Amino acid sequence: MRYIDYAECTLCALTSRLSELRKFNRDSEESVRRILVRVTSDLPKGRSTMFVNSFEELTNIVGSEDPYSDEKARYEEIARGMLVPRLIGMSEVELVKVAAAANSVDVAMFNYTFNEEMLIHGIDEEPVWLGIDEPKLASVINSASNVTYIVDNAGEFAIDSVLIGKLATHSRVTVVARLKPYETDVTYSYVKNVLRGDGVSVVTTSNRYPAFLSNEVYDKYINSSDLVISKGVGNFEAYLETGRRHPNALFLFRVKCNPLRRMLNVEFNKPVILHSSYLNQL
Repeated sequence: MRYIDYAECTLCALTSRLSELRKFNRDSEESVRRILVRVTSDLPKGRSTMFVNSFEELTNIVGSEDPYSDEKARYEEIARGMLVPRLIGMSEVELVKVAAAANSVDVAMFNYTFNEEMLIHGIDEEPVWLGIDEPKLASVINSASNVTYIVDNAGEFAIDSVLIGKLATHSRVTVVARLKPYETDVTYSYVKNVLRGDGVSVVTTSNRYPAFLSNEVYDKYINSSDLVISKGVGNFEAYLETGRRHPNALFLFRVKCNPLRRMLNVEFNKPVILHSSYLNQL
């Protein structure tokens, strides 16, 4: 499944990149043309490649490898100062619910615009459960001797790091992060620095692309894991795109687009905890 919806995914990529050109004051005719050419030329390669390559084109236009660096630092500061103290004493199941609800940070998308209040006030929202419930989740977590955790956006990573630390008290945890900056995602170097001393292994995708697109990462870390926890829409769509099927993967994200809303029959912007077994029913 290269695209959930070919037309709307294309429109979403164009919305993101053209909005970013304006955001970073680079919206000349030449810059717009470069984005249009990059998006259209990469459409046959699939959703993930098209989004990542168009972001790379944006970085070249803007002249910054990580144009969201200041915003990412601010989101992490907000989350660690205002949200993490509220997590004290939470169980792993409760932290998973918060981790799903915290997936609000993102770049501008078609029909979705993030603001910091969404992160601050959204973490208590009850998620929709698909293919799993709270008792089953507790059992899955308790029985997993090794866990692979695929991270996503800054801000929510502050919550992820608390959950990762708790998982590491009884399981061997491998955290996967993109090597190079992509939108508002945390990078390998940042994740490794934050999690140092937590007894977890941090590995990289070796590029900007999502973990599920890497055969090496999948075969070496993900495939053999008792439990995979994957954050965000981009990682979920990469999983769908590749056709990979893990028997025990959890996807934690907010439904930020209409193609996902229709596919899952879930209200727009609701947080979701989706087990990989649910995909067999679609």
